[in-house]
Amino acid sequence: MGLIGLLTGGLGKSIIDGVKDIVDDFVTTDKEKFQQLIQQEELKLKEEQLQLDRERAYLQDTQSARETYAKVSTSDKAPFFNKIFPSVLALTTVLATFALFFYFAQGKFTGNQKDIVIYILGVLSTISTQIFAFYFGSSVGSKEKTEIMKQLKSVK
Repeated sequence: MGLIGLLTGGLGKSIIDGVKDIVDDFVTTDKEKFQQLIQQEELKLKEEQLQLDRERAYLQDTQSARETYAKVSTSDKAPFFNKIFPSVLALTTVLATFALFFYFAQGKFTGNQKDIVIYILGVLSTISTQIFAFYFGSSVGSKEKTEIMKQLKSVK
């Protein structure tokens, strides 16, 4: 074999090996495809379980706060101030939020003041939403998630 044969044989061999590696990367058997599908589904299941765990922790935290509030409110040993403080604080916060919304709605702001006002209104609306969720329960979607979690518990 001369120089040409060596070059073409070596080059051809490396091209064939390269193509073979590429084909191996893209072409899989049905069994391999099935295994990949199973792995993807298991990953999705784990992600959903983590999301449910987060939701469960959030709901338990909220429920714990409600139970503590109910115990203090109905306790004979708790001082009157402790019984009414959470409600008064919530009411004051909501009233202040609406008063500030009304004040800010007058719109006498310019430049950076406007950005700060928008930020403050966002924070206040979030706080008010949390107060309403605490006292009146959260959304229907959250109730549905709670039901799904109960069903999943019974399946385990």
